[in-house]
Amino acid sequence: MISVNKEAMKLVRVILGEAEKLNIAINKLSNGTTVIDMGQKVEGGWLAGKYYALVTMGGIGEVTFGRFRLNETELPAVHVAIDQPLLACVASQIAGWRLQGGDFVPILSGPARALATNPDRYFRWIDYRDDSAEGVICIQTDREITVEIAESVAKACRLQPEHLYILVAPNSSLVCAIQVSARTVEQGLHKLAEEGFDLKSIAFAYGYAPIATLIKDELQAMGRINDCLLYGGTATYYVHSEDQLIREVIGKIPSSYSREYGIPFVDIFERHNRDFYQIDPALHSPAVININNLSSGHTFTAGEVDYAVLRRSLLGP
Repeated sequence: MISVNKEAMKLVRVILGEAEKLNIAINKLSNGTTVIDMGQKVEGGWLAGKYYALVTMGGIGEVTFGRFRLNETELPAVHVAIDQPLLACVASQIAGWRLQGGDFVPILSGPARALATNPDRYFRWIDYRDDSAEGVICIQTDREITVEIAESVAKACRLQPEHLYILVAPNSSLVCAIQVSARTVEQGLHKLAEEGFDLKSIAFAYGYAPIATLIKDELQAMGRINDCLLYGGTATYYVHSEDQLIREVIGKIPSSYSREYGIPFVDIFERHNRDFYQIDPALHSPAVININNLSSGHTFTAGEVDYAVLRRSLLGP
């Protein structure tokens, strides 16, 4: 059985050995937990962002860079190719673990989710639990990672604190912009599952999205990185299924199916008093969904890129 944590740790060891080259910082907490700062007090960069995205996917998949044309402006884009999307995305990449306790309640993603004694709700879709003496978790925040947070994660994962590795990057960092845009496949997967589509029928997947323009303000940055997925992301799934089953769900998968679609994410967030969990769950999906049915050879498409919202969000007035 593939261990997403063991695969991710292969990348973590490369990261630890090339910290200066990656423009990141390695911090050891008093309990032995290693915190890898990829954008809080350091700049990070393209390669650091690629590694961060690969780690969130449990070391399963490929991340490359390309281009995205937004009218007269050419933006960078991130592309992901994944052979085992259930392992890479559902068992690892989904930001589904909400750590409780204290005034800071981070949402965790990455392979250590598969070690938690009380797994988050997304594990009901797959028959997978990991077994590893080392664990890796990723936290998207500008807040300090404390010993208390590390202890909570280690305890929940039945790990010795010194065997826990935490990657961290704030919304405003290039690393975070890259890793969020690398979630196109993951975002569509949870929508497919929620509409009753059999995830086990998915053989492999591909996705791409523009990488957000950077801004120091954390709230505005959070809005931009989400807009890249919701209004600019495309996910393609290759499945073994029946055409009728695909027809029944595909129109419900793109972000445009949500009643809140059509304005920048930061405005939606403010409308709900900055409570992420009050936002219509149907919104959290890529702009475009393609499903290639390997059984029939037919391909189905729904949604479209919303260039107007992207211009307003990413380029400013």
